[in-house]
Amino acid sequence: MTNLAIMAFAYIFTFETIMYLICSVRHYTNSFYGKYDGDAFVSIIIPCYNEELTLSHCVESMISQTYDKYEIIIVDDGSKDRTLEVARSFLHYKNVVVLTKPNGGKASALNFGTKHSKGSVLVCVDADSIFLKDTLSKLMKPFSDPKTAAVAGNVKVVNRKKALLKNQALEYIIGLNLHRRMFTNLNCVPVIPGAIGAFRKDVVLEVGGYSLDTVVEDMDITMAISKRGYKIEYTGEAIAYTEAPESYKDFYKQRYRWTYGTFEIVNKYKDILFSHKSGKELGIVGLPFTIYTLFMNIALMFVFSYLVIKVTFYGSSSYLLTLISTMLVMQNVLIMYTIMIDGEDKKLYFYWPFHIVLYRQIICFITLKVFIDYIRGKKTSWNKIDRLGKNEPNLRDL
Repeated sequence: MTNLAIMAFAYIFTFETIMYLICSVRHYTNSFYGKYDGDAFVSIIIPCYNEELTLSHCVESMISQTYDKYEIIIVDDGSKDRTLEVARSFLHYKNVVVLTKPNGGKASALNFGTKHSKGSVLVCVDADSIFLKDTLSKLMKPFSDPKTAAVAGNVKVVNRKKALLKNQALEYIIGLNLHRRMFTNLNCVPVIPGAIGAFRKDVVLEVGGYSLDTVVEDMDITMAISKRGYKIEYTGEAIAYTEAPESYKDFYKQRYRWTYGTFEIVNKYKDILFSHKSGKELGIVGLPFTIYTLFMNIALMFVFSYLVIKVTFYGSSSYLLTLISTMLVMQNVLIMYTIMIDGEDKKLYFYWPFHIVLYRQIICFITLKVFIDYIRGKKTSWNKIDRLGKNEPNLRDL
């Protein structure tokens, strides 16, 4: 690998970092929405399969919302544990509806809930999601603009006692939410998280509901909406906490599915790549950047490994030390900035060495593994992770 190639990589990395900062700052300074002035009835849909340990905490957080025009639809997707029993224990609340169906997957459960919903706005959440009392009110604010078709909320990790969990918390803050700020500013949001997303029901029906074509139904429906040129917003004020996987086995399964599903999405929507005809911002910026990120992660792993090996075994040179130092400084600026604008725990900052040196390399290895499996035609399923019931509403673990 030549010095020229390394420097080219460094320039690309620098440009990417600057873009993150500029676009996210523009979104942050212009995204303080006023009070929602509508009276839309909201249907909160909670699809669940074997979620007996997390469902009660989720529903308890939903029934305490300050926004008062809503129903809660719990869809049991053929669970084999006590999920349906837990769901029915909330039927004494007049705004709670419990549905059950044979197992068909999360997308199928969301579509079933949509079919039986009364609201003009659908809020789709995971069964381990925890809303703060004002989350729904804040999630509705962007809908004051009639052009807004969907809104992504701010997902945070609730269980943070282990190093792996703290690094996932950092990743959610730096990667996922920072990306959404940038993409919202560029009008090409590629994914509304399954943990907290709001949609105008008529738009969901227009795109045919949730698709069963991929293992990332949340990204799939977001792309379908964005492809039609609809406006999608992200609001950092609407917060949902989620239970992150605590074991490396479950972490691997989750990230494998996310990455594999992204490759499926790229293939499914390749017809709009660089297209000006439909969802032009998505075709010109959003989808190309998604592809770039996938392969940039793989390149990052190899370049970083090369630099470490060269400095360790062959001695260092001034330009290599300068390059490594510059990359680390830029990453630190991003970490400090995102922790600040998200009002996050500043102690997370001290995990940045592990996050940059090891955690991101693990993500890169998973991306490479998925890419090889995908081009070989290997199939994957939802790979549901084991729930531990750590999504406690009191958030004492933060």
